Amino acid sequence: MNMDSVYLRVPAKPEYMLVIRLTTSAVASRAGFDVDEIEDIKLAVSEAGIFMMNHSRNVKWLELEFNVDKEEGIWIDISASEAIHRDAVLCENEQSELSFYIMESLMDRVEKVGDSGFLKGIKMYKKFGG
Repeated sequence: MNMDSVYLRVPAKPEYMLVIRLTTSAVASRAGFDVDEIEDIKLAVSEAGIFMMNHSRNVKWLELEFNVDKEEGIWIDISASEAIHRDAVLCENEQSELSFYIMESLMDRVEKVGDSGFLKGIKMYKKFGG
């Protein structure tokens, strides 16, 4: 497997979403996705980042890991510096449902990463040509 990895750590502040979007765009472009797929990936990653920032005041950093398999697609992990308690995030409300619906409609796979009722991050996958 030929895998490239890119890591990004930014302050969990809205003004750094531009850095996240630009990095996402550059990685997806370099991986070989077309313009429409790049826009989908950027929107899904932005939605995940904003979701993580909006659901806890304790989040200081967002960490992103991009893993590109030249034959398969791209895996993106978005995690927060602090785990977010289940009651703050995993409760079903319109905003969180809409966020996950958007992510799931744009990516091939989206999953919440948690431990003992705490949300630690979001993992996404987009295959080439998907």
